[in-house]
Amino acid sequence: MIRWVARLYPTKWRNRYAAEFDALLTEIAPSLRDVCDVLGHALRVRATASIEACMMSAAVSGTPLRIPVVVSVTAHALMISLVVLASWGYVTPMPLHVATAPLPPPTPEPPPQVTDARVFPDAGSLYSSLPLRMPVEGDASRLYVAEGVGINFLSLPDIGATYRQGNTEWRVWPGQALEGLIVRRTLPEYPRAIKTRGAVSVFVEYLITRDGSVKVLRTSGPAPFTSAAQSAIEQWVYRPLEYENRPCEVVSRVEVRFDSEFAESGMSR
Repeated sequence: MIRWVARLYPTKWRNRYAAEFDALLTEIAPSLRDVCDVLGHALRVRATASIEACMMSAAVSGTPLRIPVVVSVTAHALMISLVVLASWGYVTPMPLHVATAPLPPPTPEPPPQVTDARVFPDAGSLYSSLPLRMPVEGDASRLYVAEGVGINFLSLPDIGATYRQGNTEWRVWPGQALEGLIVRRTLPEYPRAIKTRGAVSVFVEYLITRDGSVKVLRTSGPAPFTSAAQSAIEQWVYRPLEYENRPCEVVSRVEVRFDSEFAESGMSR
C-alpha cells in the first residue's frame, strides 16, 4: 500500500528519490501511520509543485495569480473538513435549555350563589349558580346570597305552542320544567351604581338553541336592569333538547326582580 501511495509523488520526485525510498522500505516494516505520513507528504509536494508551476507560468504570461490562490484555499478547506469529520464522534452536544416564563395563577372560581328568598317570598324555589363547585376536604360548602336579586319562572299561557321562523321551529316550554337539563347558570348582579328605590322587575324571553346555548330574544324593564339580566341569562347553558326524538329549540320566559332594600341590607353587613 505504501508503494502505491508513493506513486502520488510528482514524476520529478520519483525519478530522484525512488531508489532510496525502495531501499528504506526493505529495511523497515511500514505501519498505517507511516502510510498516512507518506500520503500527506505526497499531497503537499504535489500541491507545492503545482503552485510553483503556476507561478512560473504567471510570471511569463503576466496573468494574475488566481490558480494558486484557488489551490491553496481548496487544500485548506480539505484539511479542515478532514479534521471536523475526525472529531465529529468526540464532540458532546450541549443540552439546550429554553427558559420559559411561569404560567399565571389560575383565575379563582366565583363563589356559589343562590337567589335572595326575600325578593319572591311566595315562590317555592330558589335558584343557584351552576355548576356548583364541589367542596374540598375541610372546606365548608357555603352558598352566598345574591342580595336583592330573585328569579321567578313565569307560567306560560301558550305552553306547548310552536312558532316557525323560516326553517326554524321553536317550542314554548316553562323554565322550571327544564331545570334537570341546565348545566350552567349565572345569577344577575344588582347594578350598584343605580339610585332607583324599591323593587324593579325585568321580563326576559330567551331561546335555548340546539347546542344548548341561550340567546335573549326580548326584554322588558328599565335599561340598567335589563342589561344586568340579559348579560347573566346569555351565559346559561342547557343540554341539547329533543322533542319526539328530534333536536329542537325552546323558548321560555323568566322574571328577574331587583330589590334595592335587600341589596342595600346586604352591602351594610
